[in-house]
Amino acid sequence: MEHTAPEADTADLYGRAVATIADSLAKAMQVDAATITENSRLFDELGLDSTTVLGLLMTIEEELGIEFDTDDLEQRHFESVGTLAALVREQDAEQAGA
Repeated sequence: MEHTAPEADTADLYGRAVATIADSLAKAMQVDAATITENSRLFDELGLDSTTVLGLLMTIEEELGIEFDTDDLEQRHFESVGTLAALVREQDAEQAGA
C-alpha cells in the first residue's frame, strides 16, 4: 500500500502542474485557460518566448514549491504543457531525494 501513495502524489503533482502552467500561460498570452491542454505546444501553438518562459518558471516555482536547476533545462522540456509538467514532477522527485 505504501507504493500507491507516492504514485498518487506524483500524479496529483502532474495534474497541479498542468493546471498551474495552463493558468499562467492563459494570463501571459491572454487566452482562455480552457483551451490549453497538456498537449498544447508551448512555442508553436501558444507563442511562448524567452521572457514568457522565465515568468512561467517563476510562477511554477512559487505555486508548486519547485526549484528548477537552470543548468538542467533543455528545449525538450518546453515542447508542450505536458513535457513541462513532467519536468516539474522530475524536479520534485530529485529534490525530495536530495
